[in-house]
Amino acid sequence: DDEEEEEEENEDDRILWQWKCGGRWVAYSPKDIQLLEDAFTDGEDPFETSKLSFNSSNYKFDFTALTQTNLSSNKVREIKRVVFPKLVRRMSSTVSDDVGYAKLVKKHSVSWGRKGDAEDADNEDEEEKKETKKGKKGKKTQGKEEKKQEQKKSDFSLGQLPPRLTKDEIKFQAALGAQSRRSCRLDYGPNVKKNAHATMCFDKMLENEARLCGEWACFYNSYSCAALLFEVQAAVAAVLFRFKSTYATLPRLLLQPFRFMGDADDLMKNFPKMRGQDHDTRFRAVAICAVTSLLASDSEAPPKTVFLQGYSCTDVSFLGILKSLLSSCHVPKAKVNSLAKQIIALSEKHGLDVSQFGGKRCKSNYPGHMLQIFIKRNLVDKLVYAALPFGVIDKPRQPIGKTLGSGGPIKGQVRICAHPAIFMRAQLTRMFVYSADDTFHKNRETFQEELTALLEPIVGSDKTREAAASGIFDGSLPEWYNSGDQSSHAKIVNRYK
Repeated sequence: DDEEEEEEENEDDRILWQWKCGGRWVAYSPKDIQLLEDAFTDGEDPFETSKLSFNSSNYKFDFTALTQTNLSSNKVREIKRVVFPKLVRRMSSTVSDDVGYAKLVKKHSVSWGRKGDAEDADNEDEEEKKETKKGKKGKKTQGKEEKKQEQKKSDFSLGQLPPRLTKDEIKFQAALGAQSRRSCRLDYGPNVKKNAHATMCFDKMLENEARLCGEWACFYNSYSCAALLFEVQAAVAAVLFRFKSTYATLPRLLLQPFRFMGDADDLMKNFPKMRGQDHDTRFRAVAICAVTSLLASDSEAPPKTVFLQGYSCTDVSFLGILKSLLSSCHVPKAKVNSLAKQIIALSEKHGLDVSQFGGKRCKSNYPGHMLQIFIKRNLVDKLVYAALPFGVIDKPRQPIGKTLGSGGPIKGQVRICAHPAIFMRAQLTRMFVYSADDTFHKNRETFQEELTALLEPIVGSDKTREAAASGIFDGSLPEWYNSGDQSSHAKIVNRYK
């Protein structure tokens, strides 16, 4: 598809990579600069590629020694990375968060989601025929596979969770009141005040804070471009894991990246190794940027400023990314294109802005969304750390759990390890999504119900569902997994929208 082949520009296009030719430095082509910058910020050192625009030979780049080696001729040249600080137009962490994750999905999701299972779901019928012919031998093999899956279930663990708050601690937090209102006056700002629907959404979010503030800390994640990706992830999780997708989207779905960084301690420990800071793809694969107050104005992208418009991006092929996500969830290759078109048409029907996917803009021209995330207070320091711009650790506000348990004022950014095994369990996290477009906000529950119905290629049989679930959970099914169709269990009316 043309959309998938669309060249992606470097989001930081004032950074150059050069190679030394004789006594002069020569800049690589924009496409090659993108390739090298991605590898550099991903920490791929050394980096080998045969995709350079000027030569089909295989090259090895050593970013520590700053050399490139032609592996065919063994010719070694010096290279350098040149940054022009006054011209850099780097997106802030909050602005680029969903765009960066979208690019990451396109690059890695198929390999993450299909680990240990290279066969397409298209071949399921043929495999079943073969099993029938094998007779008893087939049944014996199936029995071994079931035993192996049971072993995989027992291998999956979240580790030791911190002890819960006492009743007195919960009462104390409830007495302090809604997190965003602690020592902070009620002011939605001019953008929200003049929009009746936005004002209603903010009222509801503060009501949620007041209702849950005893046991739960609250965070806000803004997004727009990747909204449909998060909606699809939520629908898949509803089908496979009983996730309540009518309440909220799901920011991360595939477990494999969390093997490398599975909690806030891992994020902070590995952060110094991240050349691209929180733009590093390993970081983005597991973490999201959020703020700790609906009302504070101190962060780069305060909710009352960004809620309506969200963020825009024109250099990413989101349609190709959507197809990559569907493939990672074991949708047969032959059905990916048609299913993607159906999903986009369904989105247009219910008012979701899918202009980044080749579809229509929402009628209101307000494509922003706000994911309100509640995490049990005893889990906050396991999943969250206080952050400055670009993910730098904000040491004075650490541990963040203690800061959020104070009388305020509460403000500032955080980075959250959005572990799907925790985010899909309502007893550990609770989420609500609020959309700036009034039409989609009202239609979202129906949209999710119809979206799960479109995912028939995934829910066609127990075997396909288990393959998809196993791929999503990196081959280790959680002990609470049930291979039956779970979508009906997730259909709960959202009373808090």
